[in-house]
Amino acid sequence: MEETRKFVRIEWPVIIKYKTIEEPYTQDRVVGKNMSEGGACFIVYERLQKGARLDMQIEFPFDTVPIFAKGEVRWVKKIGEELTKAFEVGFMFTEIDPKDQRRFKMYLEKEVKERRPRQ
Repeated sequence: MEETRKFVRIEWPVIIKYKTIEEPYTQDRVVGKNMSEGGACFIVYERLQKGARLDMQIEFPFDTVPIFAKGEVRWVKKIGEELTKAFEVGFMFTEIDPKDQRRFKMYLEKEVKERRPRQ
């Protein structure tokens, strides 16, 4: 199967605070599963709807100022046992302030570089 991603995605457990922009309103603070310049994957414990628009803050462990973004839930997949209320969510960024976008890209590039095997 051919990879169709536009951006490199890395496993990165950053803190994500999100809230829905429209009804039904919900918000939570979760740990990200993986990230890229174009979006994020994270696990939620209250089902979000595909197409839901979110306000998001991404908190990196080495920075006290979060990255602010808006975006859309692209897909939702139930995970775990039948009675478990856990869902994996794919989120696409649609709006990030240019300054936050530059910081975010810099953090991702630095993280990718640090994870490369030394030769």
